[in-house]
Amino acid sequence: MNMKERSESARGAGAPWSPTLDPYAAPPDAALPALADLLGCGADDLRPLLPQLTAAWVADDAGVIALRRTPRADLEVLGGARPGPQQAEVAAALLRAASASGTPLSAYADDALLPGDTLRTLGWEHAGQYTEWHGPLPTPEISVPAGVRILPLADAPDLTVRWEAQGTYADRLGHTLVSDTDIVPGAHGADDRVGHIALDRTGRGVGICRAWLDGDTLTIGSPGIHPDLRHTALRHALLRATCDAARLRGVRQLIMQAWGDTPAETLMDTDLGLQAVTVTPIYLSR
Repeated sequence: MNMKERSESARGAGAPWSPTLDPYAAPPDAALPALADLLGCGADDLRPLLPQLTAAWVADDAGVIALRRTPRADLEVLGGARPGPQQAEVAAALLRAASASGTPLSAYADDALLPGDTLRTLGWEHAGQYTEWHGPLPTPEISVPAGVRILPLADAPDLTVRWEAQGTYADRLGHTLVSDTDIVPGAHGADDRVGHIALDRTGRGVGICRAWLDGDTLTIGSPGIHPDLRHTALRHALLRATCDAARLRGVRQLIMQAWGDTPAETLMDTDLGLQAVTVTPIYLSR
């Protein structure tokens, strides 16, 4: 029995059927083809995410969302509703169904799939953003905080230390779960000669900046900093060390991808001479 048949059976003959009002729960593996089609990729591209997906809802051919575990208490919404005159109604119905459990949800306000107006109408709150910064390599004049040393990631192969440093992102909105395969030296093509890590007096990882080189362009995630050190200049000290290492290799341009940075951090980054090319708000359900 398909979704339309289930809906009509539940309501009785003669009632008009609308996918916008009847999203149905589906196991994440069953919803994967629909989610992949919505996102414009292959199901096999999303299959590695299955262990992180907790639930999914489908609105016939009009939309689909799945919930993904994060390092925080919230679950991230993947997917949305197809563009069209009923997009807002479909998206709202899917999000209401997903919110019924009461678990906090987070979502990127993607106008193509999950318009911000729809999230705000449902009472979701703007809680952060994704920003992609472009520009010449910055050279902030920054001193390393006392008791902290910064060294290339290539000089810190110990996975325990790398886990500690990577854990500085765990409370940040918009970040995803990682495994050993994500933090081993050179993971996903990262250049650990250019990326840097910060250690405290005890040798604990308290900051990290991963780096990827492509011609004359350096791509990084905004540095992760332990909460106890976020009031210091360590963020920009890590950025400076990474940019200096890239410059020695002929790099001149920077792309910095920042997930969930605070307004204060975003304001600090505006002084680096970079341009915010992409800004996508992140919302939290109430």
